[in-house]
Amino acid sequence: MSFRTKEKILTAALLLFNKKGLSEVTTRQITIHLDISQGHLTYYFQKRAALLEALYGQFQDQYLILLKEPVPDLYLFNRWLDTVLEIQYTYRFLFLDFAEVMRESPKIKKQYFKLREIRKKKLEEILILLTKQISETQLNQIELLIEFGMMYGALDKKPKRAILAKVKEDIETVIDAYSRFLD
Repeated sequence: MSFRTKEKILTAALLLFNKKGLSEVTTRQITIHLDISQGHLTYYFQKRAALLEALYGQFQDQYLILLKEPVPDLYLFNRWLDTVLEIQYTYRFLFLDFAEVMRESPKIKKQYFKLREIRKKKLEEILILLTKQISETQLNQIELLIEFGMMYGALDKKPKRAILAKVKEDIETVIDAYSRFLD
């Protein structure tokens, strides 16, 4: 039993959750995919919720690192936004099956709301810097686009690049519209 085995389980679970959706993937399907016993999986993750929490922990760790980065100009904002969308796409099942994830793990639900507040403050900081003035409505619109933009893929079955480009385009449209309004 090793750290490498645990990582293989997490990688397989992420792949399956993203491909089939949370409600369609059981721990048994993960063990079949990896060709390991159910006992082997439960040695690392006693319940599916523990597996979800580990994946959410990876997502959150990456996100928190990103939220600490300074974003002093539009160029860096675009890079920052690309990275946000890449992280969210990597863990897209969290957003596509959002209600189910929140129901299955109260721990994730609690962590999610803390992360959301940190992200909201970062977005406000960035948008104030970019537009010199931002309303709560503007902030909420952009936050929702970032939060649930991954649903574009579920609705249209578009390839990854198209999904990320559409979310980014919608965010830029909101920023441009409000920037023109302020001028």
